[in-house]
Amino acid sequence: MAKKYVNFRVGGTPQKETEDYTVWTNDLLKRIIASKTVIQPGKSTTGHKLINSDVTYIITNGRGTMEIVEYMNDEDGHGSNPSYGVQHKDSYDLSTGDVILVESGDYCRVINDSDHDQLTYIRIFDREGWRQD
Repeated sequence: MAKKYVNFRVGGTPQKETEDYTVWTNDLLKRIIASKTVIQPGKSTTGHKLINSDVTYIITNGRGTMEIVEYMNDEDGHGSNPSYGVQHKDSYDLSTGDVILVESGDYCRVINDSDHDQLTYIRIFDREGWRQD
């Protein structure tokens, strides 16, 4: 049976706020998390390694760059341990409307390349990989 929620939007009080970027998160669903990040002009996220979670990024405003580092494979297949070394490192140009899929175990950082406009994206990921810091 469907439920009605009072707050079904990603918004309200930010989960994380710095000079460089702000993150809003909605954790009402049992299996997935949705968050919105706004990066200020010329700034970037601090970057992090995805743990136990594949992530979909949807660019809703602005332009920038995404840096991805894929670690060498370990016994479990796709690399998740930086001590095995870097297998592949790349960067991708981002613009409004882009959808980027990032695999669990990869390191990811988003940079706003604009001097004037904010870069905004939505992230959808499974609850198991949610870092609440």
